[in-house]
Amino acid sequence: MVAREKRRFPFIVLLITALILLIIIFRTIFIMLSVPSKAKEYKNPQVASRVVRGTIYDREGRILAIEIPYYNCALLLREVGDLGAVANSLGRVLSISPQTIVENASKNTTYYLVKSKLSPNEVTEVKNLKLKGVSLEKEYGRFYPQHYHASNLLGFTNRESVGLEGLEYSLNTLLLPHPRLNEEVTFGSDLYLTIDLDLQYLLDEQAVAIDALHHPDEISAIIMEAKTGAILALTNFPWYDPNEFSTSNPAMRQNRVVSTLFEPGSVFKIFSLAAILEAHQATLDEPFDCDGTYTYTTESGSKVVVNCTSPHGIVDPKGMLKYSCNGAVAHWALQTDSNLFRESLADFGFNTKWELPLPGVSKGNLKEVSTFSGRSKPTISFGQEVGVNALQLVTAATALANNGNLYTPYLIDKVVASDGTIEKRAPLVAKEGIISAETAQLVLAGMFEATELGGTATRSAVKGVEVASKTGTAQIIDPESGTYDSSAFLASTLSIFPADNPAYIIFIGVKNPKGATIWGANIASPAIASIIESMVSQGKIISTVSERVTLAGQPD
Repeated sequence: MVAREKRRFPFIVLLITALILLIIIFRTIFIMLSVPSKAKEYKNPQVASRVVRGTIYDREGRILAIEIPYYNCALLLREVGDLGAVANSLGRVLSISPQTIVENASKNTTYYLVKSKLSPNEVTEVKNLKLKGVSLEKEYGRFYPQHYHASNLLGFTNRESVGLEGLEYSLNTLLLPHPRLNEEVTFGSDLYLTIDLDLQYLLDEQAVAIDALHHPDEISAIIMEAKTGAILALTNFPWYDPNEFSTSNPAMRQNRVVSTLFEPGSVFKIFSLAAILEAHQATLDEPFDCDGTYTYTTESGSKVVVNCTSPHGIVDPKGMLKYSCNGAVAHWALQTDSNLFRESLADFGFNTKWELPLPGVSKGNLKEVSTFSGRSKPTISFGQEVGVNALQLVTAATALANNGNLYTPYLIDKVVASDGTIEKRAPLVAKEGIISAETAQLVLAGMFEATELGGTATRSAVKGVEVASKTGTAQIIDPESGTYDSSAFLASTLSIFPADNPAYIIFIGVKNPKGATIWGANIASPAIASIIESMVSQGKIISTVSERVTLAGQPD
């Protein structure tokens, strides 16, 4: 009995195993037969076949950069019959030498690109030729309808729509994202800049006028919104057309407003005076009598002579700015603690690299106190031994315009994503109360006096607008000798207006002007006045009833 049961046990195990296998097989067959429709419905995720680069606008929605379709003209050489005849026809339409077409095409066997980005008229004429072996190939590429306006700011892209310079480079991934899943076309984000094309045109117009009159090496200019730090216009001259970037050179494409450091000269006195006032150490209540020179002795015993453009007589802090007196500001700087003096200048941002979405933004060169020589402090006070860029100057001036509050410069007003989501940029105070309201108002008052009778900045004065200005004419250091070049100057003016309720800040710097005058008062100041007058006519500034002053004092 027991032996019989032992013989049956393996049989039972085998039977159970067979039943389990049959169940698994039938279940698998059932699943395979019941889910085929779902399997057929499954598809690989679709990846966008094209990415459209985002559009760049000014603050009013006017197009600065946009992706558009265009056509290239190419030769399919194996289909071309008489290459000479085809070259003659295309050369006439495309303004290319037929000989050039033949020579270049002969170096290829199957394909030759004759010309890219044809104009609409050229496309029509090529189509009308109906030449065998001539192909019009549609592509998409970047177009800059404003041409050279703000070109150093915008930059450009290559044929693959990848940014190579400027904002196009820095914000490439925002403008040109990777192709997304489940989209036929992926769209990049659109950018709305703080740039105001109206002001950009005015600034560029004055750059052209300055170049025609004074033939400088370079011009750097910027307009900032005083209450926010928004960059409204930015010019680098000479400039280039990003639609034809291959005709430019690196120097033309450089954004010198944010990258190039220079010694600002007398324009810097407005910030030096503010630093001196904040320290409360200089004997500002004692009259300073300027006889045209100021001599002081360093700790090492060396005598240093500071020259002025002319004797200024008795000057107070506002008079120092009005007449641009080197001796007075140097005297007061020597009475001020070096650490306090430098710390205050650093608070203005002269040792700061402002975070803008642009390549090449420079930090500035404000010496550490430990590296000061016996003459550093008075020399820095009138704008030597310090390196700044134009962006830093107008940004620092926001503290004068806002009772001591320094605003962060910014360039992007808003970003509009492809789904319509809007990211709005708000003005940001970088530092509150870097100087007192009283100091800010005193400096502005001195700058306003500079535009009045006898001041250095009268040519920046405008009828109906209170303009506060500081001029500057700085010698440029020869990079080879390391000494100041007696024939090379930077002529500049910084203006804040209206002085009683600041809305705008303009700086224009003109490197190495040539001709009858080298003074910032005679070169940059009139250009600023012209811009302000145009802004009044456009309604961007409300005019009052004061009269424009035309009698100038000693230039600076």
